This record gives sequence, C-alpha cells and structure tokens, in this order.
Amino acid sequence: MRLGHKVTVLTTAHPDGILKEEQSGFIVHFLTPSRPRRLSRSWFKASKKIIEEIHREDPIDVIHSNEFAALGVISWAKRRNIPITVVCHGSFRTGLLSFLSSADRRPRYWHWLLLTPMFMIRRTLMWEMPMRRNSSNIILVSPTLEGDFRLFSHNKVRVIENGITLPERREPTTGNGNLRLLCTGRAEREKGFHLAIKAVAEISELDLHLDLVGTGAYLDEMRLLVDNLELNDRVTFHGRVDDQELSRIYSSADIYLIPTIRYEGLPLALLEAMAHGLPTVASHIGGNTDVITNDHDGIFISPGRLDELVTAIRRLGTDPALRSSMSKAARETTERRFDKERMVRETIEVLSSLP
Repeated sequence: MRLGHKVTVLTTAHPDGILKEEQSGFIVHFLTPSRPRRLSRSWFKASKKIIEEIHREDPIDVIHSNEFAALGVISWAKRRNIPITVVCHGSFRTGLLSFLSSADRRPRYWHWLLLTPMFMIRRTLMWEMPMRRNSSNIILVSPTLEGDFRLFSHNKVRVIENGITLPERREPTTGNGNLRLLCTGRAEREKGFHLAIKAVAEISELDLHLDLVGTGAYLDEMRLLVDNLELNDRVTFHGRVDDQELSRIYSSADIYLIPTIRYEGLPLALLEAMAHGLPTVASHIGGNTDVITNDHDGIFISPGRLDELVTAIRRLGTDPALRSSMSKAARETTERRFDKERMVRETIEVLSSLP
C-alpha cells in the first residue's frame, strides 16, 4: 500500500458479525456464509462473487491466497490470466503429524481416528493439489516445509519466513525474586498449556506466576485444573487482550513457554516473545525447530514431557546469567531473521515478478 497498490482482503465471518471495515488503507470483507476461521464451499462461492464484482470495477492484477482460500476462483482467474500466489503454513505431512501427536486412542474415538485422516486426504487431493498446480508462486513460511512441496510445485516455491514489527529493546531481567511465566495462543489442549499449569504446581521452591493469554474451548478445563491444584494465586487468565496490553504482558514476563504437543508451522507468538527478549522453553516440534537454537536463545523439550518442562523452568529460574544471555540472543535472532520489513520486501519481490 505504501507503494501505491490497492489491496482488498476477503476473509471468513467476523465473530461479532461485522461485514466490512477499513484498516490502514485497505478494505476487509468478512464473508458471512462461513464460520470464523473456517473455509467451506459456501465461502468459496461467496468469495468468487465478490471477486468478480471487484474485478469489474477495477481489474485485479494478482490474487494472494492464504492456503486454499482462492480455490473457488482458480478457473475464473486462469481464464483471465490473473496469477495466484499461495502462502502455505503447513502441508499434509505436518497436518498428519499434528493429528497423530494429539490422537486419543480410547475405543470411543476410533471413528475419529479413521474419519480425520480420510478428511485430510480428501482435502489434500481436492484443495491443496489443485492450488499447487494452478498457482504461479508458492510461499512457505518455514524451511521445514520445502520437502513437502515437490509435487506440482517445480520452480514455484520460495521460503519467506514470517516477520513481525520489532518492539523497542528491553534490558533482560536478572533478579532472583518473582518470575513470571507466559503462554499465549488459543486455549486448546494441543497447545499444552495444562502442562505449564502442572509445572507451576510442581515447582514450589521458586516464586513463579503463570500468565495465560487467549481464549478457546479448553479454557474451562484449564480453570478447573487451576482450582484443583489450588493455584488461583499463581495463575492468571487474561483472556483476549489488545495489542497494547499484550505488549505490556510480554514486557513483564521473564520466561516464555510453548509446550505444544502438536505439529505447527512457524508460530508468530514465538517470534513476538523472542523479539521482547524472552528466553523460551519450547517443544522440539514443527516450526519451533527453525527458529530456536537450543541452549542459545531457548531450550527445547520433548513434546508432552512434563518432567523436561519442569527441569527447563528450574534451570532458567535459578540461573539469572543464563536468562540474560538467552534474552539477548533471542532478540538478536528476531532482528537478524524475522523483521517485518524484510518479510514485506521479499513478498513484494515475488508478487512483482509475476507476469
């Protein structure tokens, strides 16, 4: 937009029912025949209709699709020679690994264990592969995905790691007093926040306080866990917060935790935490492995291992010098690799290269 480009964003339904809004020079349409964050046939149909209307008023030059969002206009765009660039945060392999890491094998879940992989295969064949074949470029947010995009992607793939707006530098905390642990993200069991709560319960010798930011279906169960462990004075649920409050919470934290038990792409929350100079304890899984260098700017643990999480927190909590060195290293990592301006510049290069 700073270069004079006109940008329109189409996305799924807004949780508050908002249909359209303007943000910093671009327009966002929230398409109603959908649920928030969920693509569907109805959404594809509605998106095609509005894209046709936009194109009639002002011809579209490029369609920039997040994952499969442009599936409904592939044929339409092809007939008009409008190139499509696709940004992918995962693949069939990473989705399957995520599913297997969180699958509950109790008998009553066998139908789920069968139907979910079938759905993933169907989505790959009907959504992902057509997008690969018909896109002009494929942008991957993590190098770990490159090997998954050999099929129908020859000479199309470019890795552009996510970027964030870097906050001002802060001095690392080195005191031995109260230590604030932080988890952010959707409250889902696969995020592993319950492990962070249990870790606080086990570490009685340190003055720890855990801040949990985010909402989701698993929130009530986590509140019940906190009650059962009698941790109400050591755990705070912040719910959904605005950017200013989130930045304040990051700045007041000492250690960031990502005890996820599922395979994920490149978590923006991890980059935000590291940009605030937070040493991170993270599961050795998915995009985390592309960002953190173990014992340099963070500490890796095995997914789902409460004992390793407890050991890592104790290690950082009792060694101020280690926290300080990891804090500085985390900030340097984000400055070197994950600056938003770099991401924008490289993305514009890809879009500008399209015929």
